[in-house]
Amino acid sequence: MTILVKVPDSVDPMSQDSLWEQMPDALLLVDEQGSIVGCNSFAEQTFGCPGSLIGRTVESLMPDQFATGHPALRNGFHDSAERRPMGAGVPLRAKRADGSTFPVNISLSPLDDQMVIAAVRDITEKVETEARLLDATRRRILAEDHERIAREMHDTIIQELFALGMSMQSLIPRLSDETHATRIGAAVDTLDDVIHSIRALIFDIRQTRPADDSLRSKIVDIATSLIPSLGFEPTVIFRGPVDATPLVLHDDLCAAARESLTNVARHAAADTAAIDAFVDDSAVMLRVTDDGVGMPDQATRHSGHANLADRALSAGGEFRVRRHDEGGTLVEWRAPLS
Repeated sequence: MTILVKVPDSVDPMSQDSLWEQMPDALLLVDEQGSIVGCNSFAEQTFGCPGSLIGRTVESLMPDQFATGHPALRNGFHDSAERRPMGAGVPLRAKRADGSTFPVNISLSPLDDQMVIAAVRDITEKVETEARLLDATRRRILAEDHERIAREMHDTIIQELFALGMSMQSLIPRLSDETHATRIGAAVDTLDDVIHSIRALIFDIRQTRPADDSLRSKIVDIATSLIPSLGFEPTVIFRGPVDATPLVLHDDLCAAARESLTNVARHAAADTAAIDAFVDDSAVMLRVTDDGVGMPDQATRHSGHANLADRALSAGGEFRVRRHDEGGTLVEWRAPLS
């Protein structure tokens, strides 16, 4: 089949088919009924269908979950046809002849005779590269958090224990009661043992990563997974014994983090955002802030916020959304530990 392609006057018309073949995408010419009436050889190679694409429907090149509703989408496209990417913002997948699927970008270009040219690009390598970058970012955030914990333990706890031991040791020569002196000496020795144990723990913290089911890891996973949607890396802050949070609250806290960051990506037009997870002796709180446009004055709570409010109520806590004093939006989800 001959495909007409608009080319500069300096290009020999006989080479138009060659241009079609040299395109870096799989090209499909599709009629109004969704049947493939033309393709380049790269399309046959991409879909693993040498010599057998013509006459098939475009739905046959889609995973079942996409193919079912596609005819309605195709009809809608013909009603207001224009050049545009297909499924903007939605991850698309195509299906090869052997049944395997792969991620794709698809661009649609309507022709005058109700035909559509679909340019399909296999983005497997791009998706895998992005996944590796996100995993590297996740590992870096966790490593930085490990280093922060180790540094705080060394610079505060160890130094305070050491100072306490020195202070107690200085009292021994002044004590006339040998029993008291012996007890203080034993306490100083115990403090030395504690300091050695903490130093060993610091070494372990710097050498290992939290288990994948730890709350820290879960929150970091959520933050890094939303980097492509946000367009920037959110700040993640942990304070207190976050991983000691009862397991029953993990899903609630993760839901609060995911819903809040997703709203930032969709509505806030923000340049920065931060997740702050804080745990003390009585409660756990997750706070998400951004520097975006902020909540509208007459904002109504949507289903996502209602769900988080219900979760907080069930846990005996509270949920708040408001304009941040410094601009943007502040989301807080809090629950008691008991």
